[in-house]
Amino acid sequence: MEQDLYQIVYGSVATHLFEKEELLTLLRHARENNKRLGITGMLLHCEGSFIQVLEGPKDQVATLFQVIKQDPRHHRISVFVEELVKSRAFSHWHMGFRSPSLEELAKIEGYTPYLDLGDDPRAIQNYSAVALKLISAFKEISD
Repeated sequence: MEQDLYQIVYGSVATHLFEKEELLTLLRHARENNKRLGITGMLLHCEGSFIQVLEGPKDQVATLFQVIKQDPRHHRISVFVEELVKSRAFSHWHMGFRSPSLEELAKIEGYTPYLDLGDDPRAIQNYSAVALKLISAFKEISD
């Protein structure tokens, strides 16, 4: 077990629609930075919404998340899960990536588009279980 292994799962909304090339550049930078920092995880993107898992040493994950929160390319950042974990869920990915369609997401029980939650803190808090289902579903597909 790695000492102080930490995981954050959060959602956000892009401030503009990402073109494919911009998304690939973002992903390439994330993978490079995460490798250097010892962070692993996964990023889901669908029509302007993101759900991301970051895991690794607590200090590194917390510092990276502070940088992410300052990134002007997205807003409405909501943390769904933030906890110490015993092992990595994405140990072989510095940043796994999937860009599912709305049709694929609709097949997951309880799914609601993150954009549709608005700013209701209760709805966002209840979305945690859905976010974890989404991550798990697309992790299994990508493994």
